[in-house]
Amino acid sequence: MRVFLRVVPLICLAGIPQTFAWDAPGHRAITRVGIEGFKAKVTDPSAAWLSETDWSIRIADLATMPDRWRNVKNASVAHINNPDHYIDTEDLVDIGLSLETIEPLRNDFVVQLDHARAEHPGVGRQSNPKLDFAHTDIYPGFLPQAICENYGKLQSDFKTLRTLEKVNDPARKQQVEAVRIAIAAQIGCLAHFVGDAAQPLHTTRHHHGWVGDNPSGFTTKKEFHAQIDAEVLRKHNLYEDAIRKKVRFDSPEFSSIDPANPWVFAISEVKRSNQQLIPLYTLEKSGDLWKEPGAVMITERLADAAGTLSALLVAAWESAAPSDEDIKLFVKYDGFSDAAANKAPK
Repeated sequence: MRVFLRVVPLICLAGIPQTFAWDAPGHRAITRVGIEGFKAKVTDPSAAWLSETDWSIRIADLATMPDRWRNVKNASVAHINNPDHYIDTEDLVDIGLSLETIEPLRNDFVVQLDHARAEHPGVGRQSNPKLDFAHTDIYPGFLPQAICENYGKLQSDFKTLRTLEKVNDPARKQQVEAVRIAIAAQIGCLAHFVGDAAQPLHTTRHHHGWVGDNPSGFTTKKEFHAQIDAEVLRKHNLYEDAIRKKVRFDSPEFSSIDPANPWVFAISEVKRSNQQLIPLYTLEKSGDLWKEPGAVMITERLADAAGTLSALLVAAWESAAPSDEDIKLFVKYDGFSDAAANKAPK
């Protein structure tokens, strides 16, 4: 059952298929190539540090953190984190919803789900109290919401950094470094969920083999997910070089983003990924997953993630330019001189 696979901490998962999208090397590769796309489009000197080798390596490793948050059995963490890694589109359809009609804001979506279930009694996801320790079974997932939420936080961090750059006070050096650290962590989180959305098995209830009616005779092996996340990447050596050769940062699908609200853009990525679900299962059935057709498909998924991430980074940066009033208010309320003197603001 998904609840067991999604919730049990890593230390208890030996020999059990995991629901991570791309193992750590895949997430790191997506992130570093996405940052390269950002570098190619953003020439502002105050953004140059992001693409420095040391920083890009740190950020790429931070892209693994949302999976690492599962290494403790903490209900509070699992409740808010685990459903952020997926959106099971079939579960929406069961209760009369779709990717096009779900609410963008997380809490509005929860209310919408409650109303939709009331209109479709006895239909949809059910909770197993014995396994659902974090109370996540009833949710189809919040992956597109997680992408937009982390984008907004990054947008805010970028604005703080750009404000500090405008203030240009050498005494604020530690503030600048602290914000850079926050940005690195936030890009890591955003990159992770973008990477998850590009993995077709994170957009479906058929995440660990086909479930329910199976007229096409697709695999029901639970290890199918792990094969896509790791084994196929290793088999075809699909890491940074392969992604760089495939990704086209100026492709139309990466240029339709609204910097103020990337919801439609995030949904588009999920839809592109979900459209590859049947082709992915078909490749597994034919054996072509382990041959050139499989390499092509998975490379396209990784490149889609890198291109999506790059577009989000660029949009967040360009929309985070502070106004003169923003800078004035920041200086007024930051209380930096008092903090520097180790005094409480009056």
